Amino acid sequence: MTKKTILGMPSIFFYIICIILIIGIIIGSFYDFQISESLSKPTNIGEFFQRYGNMVSNCLYPIAGVCLFKGLKNKGKQYKPLAWGLLILSFFVTIQCDISVSGSNLRKEYGFVAGASSSFLPLVLCLLTWLGMALVAAFITYILIDEKKSNQLIMIGAIILIAGVCSIKVNEWLKVLANRPRYKYLITLENPLSEFRNWWQMKPYISKENAFLSWPSGHMTYASITLCLPMLASVLKQKKEWIKYLLFSISIIWLIAFGYNRIHMNAHFLSDVCFGTLITYCIYAIFYKLAVIGIIPENQKDGLSNNHN
Repeated sequence: MTKKTILGMPSIFFYIICIILIIGIIIGSFYDFQISESLSKPTNIGEFFQRYGNMVSNCLYPIAGVCLFKGLKNKGKQYKPLAWGLLILSFFVTIQCDISVSGSNLRKEYGFVAGASSSFLPLVLCLLTWLGMALVAAFITYILIDEKKSNQLIMIGAIILIAGVCSIKVNEWLKVLANRPRYKYLITLENPLSEFRNWWQMKPYISKENAFLSWPSGHMTYASITLCLPMLASVLKQKKEWIKYLLFSISIIWLIAFGYNRIHMNAHFLSDVCFGTLITYCIYAIFYKLAVIGIIPENQKDGLSNNHN
């Protein structure tokens, strides 16, 4: 009998996480400012994590590319050009996401100076860093996954790649729609509460400056891609039931650390963090359900839903 799952985990996990996030939103709706005031304590470790942590999350895109590559390649020679194209696209998406969340910081680390002819090398080093991480993730995935499960591989790769890009674009649109001031901007004012706004007090298109892009959290949108990790357990060569729970646990710990750090570093409020995760999680869940219905034949759905020993 097929068990109902969402992103490779029993559906109950999805609903529990959503309820927790909604509770966080409710609490934040009343105490956002006070929570940020209490947790505000920027550190060097926190700064490093917020600058480069999402580079790890973004490695899920080349993993998706490898899944699509292996799945489509087994469908016949006519699909090989598409397989290669999607693999290359996954690397492009990874690098584009890395540029968005860590580009300026990494360029500075490598000594980039705008307008200087000597700054060509730092740009190359940035590209090699991002490409190197993507290649490592892709290589490990290529070795570990079972290429015989073509439909499941295609489904997993499509969900991560399509839903990932979709969630990022939705987040960007909502940020401009809300234009909520960040806490780190508010504390530069003589009276921080004078410009504080709750998440529902939206003032669209007032400013596109980073200081007014607090809601929802973009870093949490990028980080939430790790919630797709449990799906990979169903296409590994070595199938163990505990692997999906381990991957899910890693994802939750990662998101908690990220969420706390966003508040800790004055970048976001609690409701920003919870909304960023909730919206992204729901988008992935919707694409998961659509993919299961449209891609996986009925006689193969057990491979995604049932446990394998």
